[in-house]
Formats: sequence, structure tokens, C-alpha cells
Amino acid sequence: MKISPTPVVVTLVAIVCIGLAIAYNGQKMAQNANAPKPQVSKISTPNVSIINAIPSTYQAYVSGHGEAKAHWALSLKAQVKGEVTSMSKQFATGNLITKGQVLAQIDDTEYLQALASAKATLADAKLALQEEQDLGNQAKREWDRSGVTQAPSSPLVFRTLQLEAAQATLDNAKYTLQTAQRDVNNTQLSAPFDAVILSRDIDLGTYVSIGDTLATLNSTDKIEITVPLSLSQWQNLANNKSGEVILSDVTTNTKWNGYIARFEQHLDDSSRQRSVIVALDKPFEQAIPLLPGTFLAVEIAGKQLSNVIKLPASAVSQDGSIWYVNDQNNLVSIQANKVFERGDYVYISPVAGQSTSKVVTRPLVSYLSDMKVNPIIEEVQ
Repeated sequence: MKISPTPVVVTLVAIVCIGLAIAYNGQKMAQNANAPKPQVSKISTPNVSIINAIPSTYQAYVSGHGEAKAHWALSLKAQVKGEVTSMSKQFATGNLITKGQVLAQIDDTEYLQALASAKATLADAKLALQEEQDLGNQAKREWDRSGVTQAPSSPLVFRTLQLEAAQATLDNAKYTLQTAQRDVNNTQLSAPFDAVILSRDIDLGTYVSIGDTLATLNSTDKIEITVPLSLSQWQNLANNKSGEVILSDVTTNTKWNGYIARFEQHLDDSSRQRSVIVALDKPFEQAIPLLPGTFLAVEIAGKQLSNVIKLPASAVSQDGSIWYVNDQNNLVSIQANKVFERGDYVYISPVAGQSTSKVVTRPLVSYLSDMKVNPIIEEVQ
């Protein structure tokens, strides 16, 4: 037989459950009251390093790059043919030689023979001319003694044409002698200027023909560097050649003092830029020789520019902008108008309408326009 709970029992059970629930909730509330309260973070104003950029006057410098090249570069070629019969010990790559120094000798036997023959021909031509002059003078005397008053009907009477032919033969003999003498001289191989030997293309006993390359030479009088410049760089460059020129080896940072040799008067077909040619005299006589083929950084002193501000290169962002702090200590970004660069500094036009600008020295990519900051002044060198 099934026994059902009485209403009194159900009521007692409900009261007990409610009491337990109240006790549990009270305990949880007490625990929450004792727990530490979360702190509300305060937004702080970030510090930024700035400089007071004041416009001033600075010496502009124009920078570029170029390869050092010899003033003269020559492939020495044979002017006569024959066997190389002797060779100087100095005729080797890397050696410095002087103008006119004999490097090698080509067999000159046939050229000496041609020279002797040309001298004999010249002597015969002189004799023939003298004979025609004498015959012409004699013909004039005989004509005068004949009593004839009118001029002869033919130039052959006074041997005028024969005299012109003899003179032409003499002139030809003189040029033949000059050619023969030149050929004899060309059997001796020599440099037309002070040079360094880059390559030697013959050996003792080599038979050379006219036009064969004998050696490759570079002059040692000076080095020239072609430096392409942009239009803005040309505007900063002085119109005269007196500006200081500093040449720096991009690998070793060795420096030399050069000078402006000339200005190109045309634009390069590929780069569409105009170049300035700078030079250094006696490159092999420097404390550290400047060798052809060296790649150089070139810095040229230009005009004195006014109303320009000087900034650390770090102040200019990768996108070419600068950040400055306005009077309300808010950040403002503008595009920098670069005038020129030198070393770790960049020189730009001043911010429009401001005599002094609080420029941020190291802007961050996280900066936002109108962002409130705390500026801290740095000193610019």
C-alpha cells in the first residue's frame, strides 16, 4: 500500500531548501565583497622628442655616384707589319711608362730600305727641278736676244710646264720621304702619353700586321668621373667650377679632393639627366692611389641657400613626410620639401606660416593626426 506525503512534510522540506539557498548566496556575496576590485586604467599622454627647427642659411651640397675612368684610354695598334725583334722589360701589365718610352721594336729592314729609296728619289727630283729652272732661264735669255717683242705662243717655249711638272715631282718625293720616315718611326712601339699598361697582346718574335692590337693603355695624367644630376641638384649647384669636390671610395671610404672639370651640355639618352664631370690630377701619385674602375661617392659644394631648416634624417618618414607638434600639443603631418641631403641630416623648406617648428625627430608608424603628445626638446648638432 502506497503512502503519500502529507502537506505538512512538503512544507517543511520547502522551507529547508529555501534556507540553504539563502545561506549559499550570502556566502558568495561575502566572498565577492572581499575580492580585490579591478582598477580602471588611465590613458597617459605619450612623450615625443622634438627639435625647434628654425630656418637659416646653409651651404648646399650635391651628391652623386660615378666610376673613375682614365682621361685617355687607348688600344695601341700596329702601324706597320713585321716581326717583334726586341721588347722592353717595362712592357708588362701594371707598369707605369712615360710618353715616348720604347716598349718594343719591329724589324725595320725593309722600312730603312724604303727610306733610303725615298731619299734617292728626292735627290733626283731636286736635280730635275734645278735643271728645268736653268733651262727655263736660258730659254728666256735666248728669246730676249732674238729681238722678238711679242710673247711666245706656247708656255713650252720658256719651259713653264716642264718646270711645274718638276716641282710636282719634287713635292711628291718629299711626301714619300715623310711616309718612309714615319714607317721607320712606327717600327718602335711607344706610348703617346704617360700611361699604365693594362694588357700586353704580343710577345718577343710575334709577327704583327697593320691594325693588330699590341697593348691597352690608360693615361695617368688624371681621372675623370661622370656624375649624373637631377634638375633639383643642378639648381643647387653653383654656375662656376670653384666648388669643393670630395671623392669617397664606397668600399673603403678613402677620400680624395677633386675638382669640377666641365659641365655636360646634353641629357643622357637613357637617364634623361645632365652630368657634371669631376676630375683628380695625378691619381697614381696620391698618398693612396685612385685606380680606374673605382666606384665613388661624389659630394660637390653648391650655393648658399637661405630660409632652410636642418633636420636629422630620422625625422623624415619613409613616405617623405614629417610630423610636428602644434601650439595645442597635437601631432600634425605634412609632406617634406627636401632641398638637399648631407650625411645624417636633411635640409627642407620650412613649414608654411611658421617661423619655428617643433619637428618630431623619430616619428612612429602608430602616430595619428591630432594625437595629443608631450613634446620633449632635443638639441640639433
